[in-house]
Amino acid sequence: MLRKILAIPLVAKLRKSTFVRAVLVSIVATWTDYIVSLSLHHVMKVDEVIATSLGSFCGAIVSFYFNRLWAFKSKDGKLTEQAIKYLLVLGLSVLLNSLGVYLLIQTTNLPFIAERVIVTIVVGLLVNYQLFKRFVFK
Repeated sequence: MLRKILAIPLVAKLRKSTFVRAVLVSIVATWTDYIVSLSLHHVMKVDEVIATSLGSFCGAIVSFYFNRLWAFKSKDGKLTEQAIKYLLVLGLSVLLNSLGVYLLIQTTNLPFIAERVIVTIVVGLLVNYQLFKRFVFK
């Protein structure tokens, strides 16, 4: 059954799209991020900004691995060089995610999960994907 679905022309075309693969990786990495950050905040009562930073870091590890090997198919690139570039983007991403959540905490009454979703989508599309494609895994 899975082979039939994968053989559908539109599905086959989408599977070849770097953007679609990167979005799928982002979804998996984001779930990792959210599970960590929400567990830290809601179960262990860790501050929202610290929980966001730690969750983002865990999601980033998942993101690097799957983006390198599958989404951007850049496993032939030098691992050390890619890792250094990725760490630079990661630092910026963690900063922007944490800052975004902080700003939303200060200016809105949204629930933490809504703040995380909004910030994640904005940073992911406007910063992470663009830098991964043009800088880290080019």
